[in-house]
Amino acid sequence: MKAGETEERMARLLSLEGGPEDLGFVLDSLRNGSWRIRKAALDVLFQRYSPEQYVEELIGLLYIEDNAGARNTAMEALVRLGRRAVDHLAAAYRTENRDVRKFIVDILGMIGGRGVLPVLLQAIKDEDDNVRASAVEHLGRLRDPSVVDALLEIVDSGEFWTAYPALEALGRIGDRRAVPHLLRALERRRLTEPALKALSGFAVPDALDEIIPLLRDRRRSVQEEALRTIEGLYQNGVSGELISLKLRGLIGDEVSDLLLRHADHRDKDTRAAAMVLLCLIGDHRAMAPLLDLSEDDGFRERVKRSLLFIGGREPESLIAVAKTGSTLKRRLMAEVFSELGTPRLFGILLELLRDDDGHVIAHAARGLGRIGDRRAVDELLPLLGHPYPDVQEAAVSALTELGRFVPVHELIEALGAGDPRLRRNAARILGNIRAGEALEALALAAKDESEEVRKAALRAVAKMGTGAAVRCLRAALADESPRIRAVATESLALLSGREALGLVVLMAGDPDDGVRARAAHCLSRFDDAASLEALIRLLKDRNGLVVAKAIESLAAFSHRVEARDAVAGMLGSDDREIQRTAVMALASFRGTEGLIEPFLSDRDWATRLAAARALARRGSSRSRASLEDRYRIEEDPTVRKVIEGALGVSR
Repeated sequence: MKAGETEERMARLLSLEGGPEDLGFVLDSLRNGSWRIRKAALDVLFQRYSPEQYVEELIGLLYIEDNAGARNTAMEALVRLGRRAVDHLAAAYRTENRDVRKFIVDILGMIGGRGVLPVLLQAIKDEDDNVRASAVEHLGRLRDPSVVDALLEIVDSGEFWTAYPALEALGRIGDRRAVPHLLRALERRRLTEPALKALSGFAVPDALDEIIPLLRDRRRSVQEEALRTIEGLYQNGVSGELISLKLRGLIGDEVSDLLLRHADHRDKDTRAAAMVLLCLIGDHRAMAPLLDLSEDDGFRERVKRSLLFIGGREPESLIAVAKTGSTLKRRLMAEVFSELGTPRLFGILLELLRDDDGHVIAHAARGLGRIGDRRAVDELLPLLGHPYPDVQEAAVSALTELGRFVPVHELIEALGAGDPRLRRNAARILGNIRAGEALEALALAAKDESEEVRKAALRAVAKMGTGAAVRCLRAALADESPRIRAVATESLALLSGREALGLVVLMAGDPDDGVRARAAHCLSRFDDAASLEALIRLLKDRNGLVVAKAIESLAAFSHRVEARDAVAGMLGSDDREIQRTAVMALASFRGTEGLIEPFLSDRDWATRLAAARALARRGSSRSRASLEDRYRIEEDPTVRKVIEGALGVSR
């Protein structure tokens, strides 16, 4: 019987058209024991009725003590209403029911934005402990600097129930005004740990004098929190040299033993902190176990930063741990060596070029490029034909950096090698180092049987920037492959001059859609009447992608009325994507707010999103006013987020 009643009520809810006579039935359904009924009723409310018709009824449901489903549904609905519910909730906060005040604080905290601050600031002085604590917690999540003074007042009061979440909130906000208050809170026994945790998010060197002595505190939990806080200061930018100096100065010779006590802690964060600090003070016993932690993704960057610090002082000390261990460890060590880029690591990087793992080889190659030693050239050249693309990329990058030592004649010879990978990468390096003597050989390579080689050769030729380069690219415009014609078109756009422009305009009429789209994109690089005319013609192209690219390129002509009018003319397109592209492009032109604003109320959320982004880019007082009006009623979370960013609404 209950199942039948549920289906009957569901059917009736789904058939409602939103008449005022049905509102009572919908609201009553929010109290139903079936979550399906409550969800359907909520959907009907949002789709068929305005918030003013039901928001007070939703707040009334918060008073129900014996129906958690109804309360939770009401809270969900009020959060979805967002700013439209804030004023109603603010008025409802003046209730004698402390549970309802707590619900309202939680709802406002989830809604976010500066509009909820007055009630939350009022709630931190509520007579009920739970209400106060919840308000403080939500203020921290909003991360609004304007509430810092109120939070500091709570911390200084010393009331544990609210001072604890206030300290956490100050840590989240990260306002440096809090630091002296956090340091004073360290002295209060019950607040020491939350104060330490809050301080870990700052980069305040002066805090070390107060924190490091806590490593000797009788409470083990305080020792561990102090350990994590010091490491947090390091990860946030406090000098490792300073931390090392302070640890030795304030703790003395026993510092290594003190840290080693925590080096096998069951909590990984504590263990990592101990090992990082051991490394900072130069105790190499921690290096291998620290490297073990790097296999956990959550610790990799922390370990890497510590290894970089050690390597900056004693790069050779890292070599011993680089040759052993798992592939993941070898990859990390190769990455560290590469970023250090010191000549003292030249030998180990050469060894790592012979590793079995492609990632290790690629890191080693990049590191050798950074060092700039000509002896690396002969070791890197064979990698141009390596089976792994990442290794090839790294070799090309490294040899480009070593360009003054690269034997150009060998690369020219490589353009005729049997391996197309070698031919392609040789062409890329010759272009990168702008080896003008290779132009003739590159022009020949632009006719290679391999399409990838032809692409690389054309891009290399374009970097030469000579008349001969234009002639080579012009010949490629007749290539049978549309991809090659597209690359040649793009390469011509890198060159200046009427001849290059004329050829790009010519390619705007290519039979291939992709080539025309590339030409439309490239025409924006020429500030010329001929390119503007060609783009306007492309607005009538049969292919939607070509039209969209033409619209985007017309935005580069923001100083030309003809371009603005042409883009505005596309607002009436039946193609939604073209319409949205036109809306976005209009943001580049002055005085277009009136053309964009109607789309802010479009039924399609993606179109509203485009309009919101366009008005945000305009940044005028008129566009801001339009966005503020829309924000009051906008329900789509993606559109709301864009508007919040434009208006500076903090959440």
